[in-house]
Amino acid sequence: MNSKILTSKPVWENGISLIRICAGIMIIMFGKEIFDEATMNDYTKFLTDVGFSSPRFMLTLAKLTELIGGAFLIVGLFTRIVVFPLMMTMSTIVWYMSDGNFFNGGTASTFFLLFLLFLFFGSGKFSLDYVFFDKAKMNTNK
Repeated sequence: MNSKILTSKPVWENGISLIRICAGIMIIMFGKEIFDEATMNDYTKFLTDVGFSSPRFMLTLAKLTELIGGAFLIVGLFTRIVVFPLMMTMSTIVWYMSDGNFFNGGTASTFFLLFLLFLFFGSGKFSLDYVFFDKAKMNTNK
């Protein structure tokens, strides 16, 4: 039997980079809704109904966070910083759309867990974080 399956070590170390890039692309797909006026109006109505004081402004901030944060995730730049506003956005979505039930939050809960993964494990080797920060540290330690 293959011992790689039964170990706690990663089977493929670069898998985190692939997951990060895919998550970035997927969150951008949600963020690009900022350019769809009908969708934005529907979301604004929902946020007004649940009691947001400035629903359109808050919605625009959330969509910009998804759009810009997704782009940063794709290239892997400032990953651990970028996931904080993304996690705040996802937790707000779970709170209002799922009555605070994290396990019934669907896509938003899944994204929250992915962003938590990037917070703990970083962006991986195929990222600008690695190029600018990790590689630079390795060169100065020589």
